[in-house]
Amino acid sequence: MLSLAPDLDLLLFQNKHKRAKKEKEALAYLQKFHPVRLSELPQKTGIPRRTWNKLLEKGLLRAVLTEKKKASSPPIFPCYTPPQNLTEEQRKALDFIGQQLEDPKPKPILLFGVTGSGKTEVYLHAMARCLTQKKQVLFLVPEIALTPQLLERIHARFASSYTLGCWHSRISRGEKAHLWNQVLANQIDILIGTRSAIFAPFRSLGLIIVDEEHESSFKQEESPRYHGRDVAVMRGRLEGSLVLLGSATPSLESYYNALNAKYNLVELKKRVEERKLPLVSIIDLRKQKQRASKTETQKPLSNTEELISRELKEAIEKRLDKKEQVILYINHRGYSSSLQCSSCGYVLPCPNCSISLSYHKIPGVLNCHLCNYSSSFPSFCPVCKAGKFKFLGSGTEKVEESIRKLFPAARILRMDSDTIRKKGDLEQALRAFSQHDYDILVGTQMVAKGLDFPHVSLVGIVSIDSLLHLPDFRASEKSFQQLLQVSGRSGRGSIEGEVYIQTRTPYHPAIQFARHHDYLGFAEQELEFRKSLSYPPFYRAIMIRFVGNPEEKVKYLAQVLTREIKEKIEDDTTLVGTPSPAPIVKVKSQYHYQLFIRSLKVLEASQKLREILLDRKETLGITLRIDIDPQDLLK
Repeated sequence: MLSLAPDLDLLLFQNKHKRAKKEKEALAYLQKFHPVRLSELPQKTGIPRRTWNKLLEKGLLRAVLTEKKKASSPPIFPCYTPPQNLTEEQRKALDFIGQQLEDPKPKPILLFGVTGSGKTEVYLHAMARCLTQKKQVLFLVPEIALTPQLLERIHARFASSYTLGCWHSRISRGEKAHLWNQVLANQIDILIGTRSAIFAPFRSLGLIIVDEEHESSFKQEESPRYHGRDVAVMRGRLEGSLVLLGSATPSLESYYNALNAKYNLVELKKRVEERKLPLVSIIDLRKQKQRASKTETQKPLSNTEELISRELKEAIEKRLDKKEQVILYINHRGYSSSLQCSSCGYVLPCPNCSISLSYHKIPGVLNCHLCNYSSSFPSFCPVCKAGKFKFLGSGTEKVEESIRKLFPAARILRMDSDTIRKKGDLEQALRAFSQHDYDILVGTQMVAKGLDFPHVSLVGIVSIDSLLHLPDFRASEKSFQQLLQVSGRSGRGSIEGEVYIQTRTPYHPAIQFARHHDYLGFAEQELEFRKSLSYPPFYRAIMIRFVGNPEEKVKYLAQVLTREIKEKIEDDTTLVGTPSPAPIVKVKSQYHYQLFIRSLKVLEASQKLREILLDRKETLGITLRIDIDPQDLLK
């Protein structure tokens, strides 16, 4: 339904726009008959739809939403009744945040709180204080689709007294235009959104909250490249707004800024209601095979036994007997990560990318997770013509299948991008698990995003090793963050929780520090390592990407330009690496080469780089990309 925008001076518009005859007629009609359905207006008035859309984009009209009455569904998280009183830690944190809200030039705050410490409740109280000052709030989240719990809590707390808006990639252009104009007109008190919401035209922005600030999805990888967290910090500085960065596992960049007093550090060291952090046990999968080989029968482990260790199986059984819930995490969807010929060892590759095809048992296809190429399951090996294959690696489908074999009576729910496809699927799944319609939840990182289920007492991390060994200097950091975040889903209610981590590298620092919930120990060791290699956060990183065809031409240009770059910008403050193929060299039939640069003067270095690249007349048809502070080093 369309209606006139509030406080629209129709006569002023008519005087200023003498030539906008159709627009004047449209506004005059709506002045008499609003609200009217947009779909009916062209037929009723003879004024084309493009005119109505133009008025809507200008902010002269507004969309009025009318909803059909329907049976109200229970909230996804009925356990979330806001507490009447804050803990002592929360109160001290809020008092400090309140002081900074009064400061005309506040320093950003890093709210570092363990999982379950009540960071969200601190956010909500801080928002309330900001709103009482007649200022607006921007709440940034990594992915809107994965935060239904947070949206529900904010809506329940503020919707009756304030105007809320939600900004993300799934809303239409018309809705974005309308929401943009509402923000511009100071009609939105709280805007919740993904990274691009940071550019919304607030007039009195008092508080910017960046939840889960460590998440790499805040970085936009396509042009224009930017990091939502860093833009938030800059905008806060320019507009005098308080920026509140929150995480249980802060990025090392943010933590380093807090150590160096660029940010204020506020800590929540305890879980609410004195709940204990879960006990973490490490299961060495190498010993699992050794034990099997020493048995009298000499019978090899079955696929199920290889995937789910005896210790994890017994722990699941124990929790199910007590009518408690279990979450099982693995960072790969599908059935297996690759398909290998049992005779010659050939692994079926993607024809467009330099990775293997993943097997999805449902619907029985091989799929590339980079370019989305798919093919049917082969009848025989294309190399040796043999007809038998082995499934290498595991995904959520295989975990689900194994758990169903081990616990046939258990109610099992799988959550990944294969099962959560359309709008409402995620909310429906979370609601069902919250209401204990399921006993076991199997999923990818979807199950690690701030979910709070009071009956979950066991988290099993089926495998983390593939993430640990990626050719990326942040691999340990990302693995540690993932381990701690997933572990934090256990024991959030009155039931004490436990976590089992299955791995073939049990002594990896990320695993050992996660075992003890020791962020500070991990950060100290990792920062020392980064400093010794002149890596971020001590130096800033710049990645130059060379993309195109054929590979020889891409490689040649990378080598030629690197020599020129070394001559013109390398000095004591800027270190230029050697051009090399990206770890995933071929993506969507394009070859990728990289040049990694580290600099203490990143703005000066990036400006010189742009001058070098702009002065170069011939790039042989190769695309050049400059990425400052890159998050994805694989392609």
